[in-house]
Amino acid sequence: MSSGMNRLIAFGVAVAAAAGCDSRGKSTNVAPVYNQDTGRLEQLVSDRDGDGRPETRAFMDGAVLKRIEIDRNGDGKVDRWEFYQSGEMSQRGLPMQAPVIERAEEANGPDSKVTRREFYANGVVQRVEDDADNDGRPDKWEWYDAGQLVRVELDLIGKGYPSQRLVYGLGGTVVRVETDPDVDGKFVPVREESH
Repeated sequence: MSSGMNRLIAFGVAVAAAAGCDSRGKSTNVAPVYNQDTGRLEQLVSDRDGDGRPETRAFMDGAVLKRIEIDRNGDGKVDRWEFYQSGEMSQRGLPMQAPVIERAEEANGPDSKVTRREFYANGVVQRVEDDADNDGRPDKWEWYDAGQLVRVELDLIGKGYPSQRLVYGLGGTVVRVETDPDVDGKFVPVREESH
């Protein structure tokens, strides 16, 4: 078997593992789907629980991962989409490095609308926007530095802009809480009441 095919098989196993498949060596139920005209790999489909309904589809362009669609709750509807950037390719058309996630979207509400957007740089999360009340507008914004949460802003008054900010230190502890009562972008520290 060629080293390119070995890398492709290893990549398929990695995709299946990312989808939550069994890591104890049991069958991962990953099936490749090839273009009938060209023979080129188009999808890796994973049915991790073996119920006949795929939970994960990795959309491929040969050996290049483009995106992954995941049905996290097994209801038959995709509720997470991950989009990937491929790195440099070898002369044989195989990736020289693993694909890197650029962004992801999730539908966490009852109507299948996207309620969460994640943004990455070099495969590391930088920012997240969340629509917790499913009204079509973000009401929670998270910022990360080197993958560590450094700030969360919340819209607690339903105006579509942050009205409270939590600033995090090392180890994930909140070091400061700030508020913007006028929702004008000017945050001031919340003072603790003395007893």
